[in-house]
Amino acid sequence: MRGLVFLAFAGLAACGSPHPLDGLDRTGTARVEGRDYRVNWNVSTAQVTRMTPEWRPAFASVARGAAIAAEQVTGCKVVPSSVSGDIAMLNMALDCTAS
Repeated sequence: MRGLVFLAFAGLAACGSPHPLDGLDRTGTARVEGRDYRVNWNVSTAQVTRMTPEWRPAFASVARGAAIAAEQVTGCKVVPSSVSGDIAMLNMALDCTAS
């Protein structure tokens, strides 16, 4: 039983962490429009996780906040047509030559 509890907590501790094979070796946080976001990124890609619990927020609002958070944390511009995902986690391409 203790093993199951440990596994449950270990799984929760990984929330907001990038998958090791994604190659997203940098991380940061930002607060945008009342929501907290964790941004994991490399030179060309960002993965943004919404950390603030909220019941069914509008996708457009979350996507806008995630893109702003990615730009604040990385210092790069987000390629607008590249934002995809859902209300919990979004992926986007970065253009670090424009900043």
